[in-house]
Amino acid sequence: MKRNPSFLTLNRHGTFYFRIVIPLPLRNLLNGQREIRRTLKTDSHRLACKRARQYAARYEATFDRVMSVVKRDELGLTESDYTELMELLPDFSSPVDEHKPDEPILSNEEIEARQRRREVERLLAGACGRPIPNELEPLAKQLLEMSRCYQPTELRSALPKLRDELVRISISSNLGYAEATKSPNTLSNHDPAMSDWTLYQVWQHQLERDKADLSSKGGQANHGGTLEERERRARVMTVLTQHKPVIQLSKHDWQAAYDAARKIKSGATASISPTPTPLNELLTDDPEQMTGHERVSALIASMKQIQNHARHIDLTSVRVDDLIIKPVRKRENKRSRDGEPFSSDDVEAIFSGFIYQGVVPNDRTKAYPYWFWMPLVGYFTGARTNEIAQLDTSDIKEVCGYPCFHFCADDPKTPEAKRIKTDEARQVPIHPRLIELGFLEYVDSQRREKQKKLFGDGLTYLPSRSGATDHNKEGWAKAAGKFFNEQPKGYLV
Repeated sequence: MKRNPSFLTLNRHGTFYFRIVIPLPLRNLLNGQREIRRTLKTDSHRLACKRARQYAARYEATFDRVMSVVKRDELGLTESDYTELMELLPDFSSPVDEHKPDEPILSNEEIEARQRRREVERLLAGACGRPIPNELEPLAKQLLEMSRCYQPTELRSALPKLRDELVRISISSNLGYAEATKSPNTLSNHDPAMSDWTLYQVWQHQLERDKADLSSKGGQANHGGTLEERERRARVMTVLTQHKPVIQLSKHDWQAAYDAARKIKSGATASISPTPTPLNELLTDDPEQMTGHERVSALIASMKQIQNHARHIDLTSVRVDDLIIKPVRKRENKRSRDGEPFSSDDVEAIFSGFIYQGVVPNDRTKAYPYWFWMPLVGYFTGARTNEIAQLDTSDIKEVCGYPCFHFCADDPKTPEAKRIKTDEARQVPIHPRLIELGFLEYVDSQRREKQKKLFGDGLTYLPSRSGATDHNKEGWAKAAGKFFNEQPKGYLV
């Protein structure tokens, strides 16, 4: 590629500048100034080269005249001589018109509006400051309206996507820009029976479709969470969109819903018709009361899936990529425990439930051994949930005459591989209290039944959502974790 002349430079805004180095003998006359820079007021390379060559010729001629005066001088320059020499170094940029009024001082809002307009000019006319053709003016107005939720610095990447979407809508509906963009979310291809559907109905539609499509690999089971949790999230999404029909949700409404999802109150209820929960009852500004970042991230991921499905059935034209959805920052508060041990009251509550004593709830029709044994093993060993859930019957063995747990990892490429977070195998003696409670008898019963997994009844291996086998966060503990952390029906997550 041919390089630019040395006197031609380009700034970060795409505007060309003229630059020339001042000869060393003349720098004292200009208070040590080393170079002269003048804006060429264009982003056209051809025009910039033409203007820069004119500047270069005029400055070089001026430098030669001034140098000749300086070389002939023997007694030094007087003040009048200095003034005369300065007149030989004029500013060749556009002269200031004394009769032209000064530009008014703009407010921050006016400056931002000008920036937004210039980015639209750059997109539609090819450069900032160029007039937009009259036939594209309706498109320009719609782009300015639809891009309000973007920061000015994000417009350069966002505006082309918005333009393409508007063009697609205008072509599919055989309308001009003004008509096609008058109501960007008004679609004519949707089923009229879906006109009043909220996000909850869209979720139900996606659920039924996934059940009917047995070949689908993206059904509810693979979207993360149990069916009950997904249903809770659908209700929360409906509240976040203020129970509006999806077809009425504008881009601003979608953005507001995603922003509000970050402020959800922990433990809040989310109800839909006939007694819908108001949005303000679901939100809080107190970080200590907000839902944890992992649950918020899961909710936002589910909302993206439902939005994509709503777009698939022509209930919205707003794409997920058109919105600003930044990753949820990790939250640490008192509820996160941050490694703090359970209190005595916590332990008392855990081992006072119906699994160990008391009356079995009416809605419980089955029970699994891991419900009883896993909390006890965790209490007496300090092992993590997944380390306990993945134990094989062969991992209970005698070491020097003492029965022990053998916590170890498999080869990462092994199907349904066991893994240890620290990658360090260890042997932990089985506590006498566990032996008194009959743990070894339970192990023997599993072996007699030729069970490979110690807690295989009720626990299944969940593959990684990303398909990775060497770092699967789902593993054997997913079902166990859901049971031990579940809340009464009606709670948020």
